[in-house]
Amino acid sequence: MNNKLIINIFRFIGLLFLQVLLIDHIRFGNYIHPYIYVLFILLLPLNMPKWQLLLVGFAMGISVDLFVGTPGLNAAATTFMAFMRPTVIQATTRRKDLDGIHEPSVHAMGLSWFLTYSLLLIFLHNLLLFLLEAFNFRLIGIVMLQVVISVFVSEMIILLLVYLFKPIRR
Repeated sequence: MNNKLIINIFRFIGLLFLQVLLIDHIRFGNYIHPYIYVLFILLLPLNMPKWQLLLVGFAMGISVDLFVGTPGLNAAATTFMAFMRPTVIQATTRRKDLDGIHEPSVHAMGLSWFLTYSLLLIFLHNLLLFLLEAFNFRLIGIVMLQVVISVFVSEMIILLLVYLFKPIRR
């Protein structure tokens, strides 16, 4: 088997269990819901075909749904995030900047690019997830508060994980 495939399988399992066994059981407050399993989608290879990206996004989302008991909410949000990923990469990156880079990361693309890339995708994920959960436009203020706070907390935890598991090489 390919080394990258094995790494992605372990990353899938590790982030899934970290999300459902640890993060989901920590009480951050009523409006803070960090989602770190989306890091799996963020770190997938750049040259991955779109159909595989959607399939893997759905698999990650439905796996979280099975553990958490949300009927397809995470699957829909994560599949949407996987769908939007190529567009966000194209919008935030010049084609020549991607030469020789196989997977997006802080170390390959820089902190500024990774923050823009991940914040956009996490925002889209959380927006759809919380809108589907509320399913009521009268709650848009609460939904937007949840989205903004949760995106910020998710991003901080994701950056911590990225730097913890891939230290900067000097």
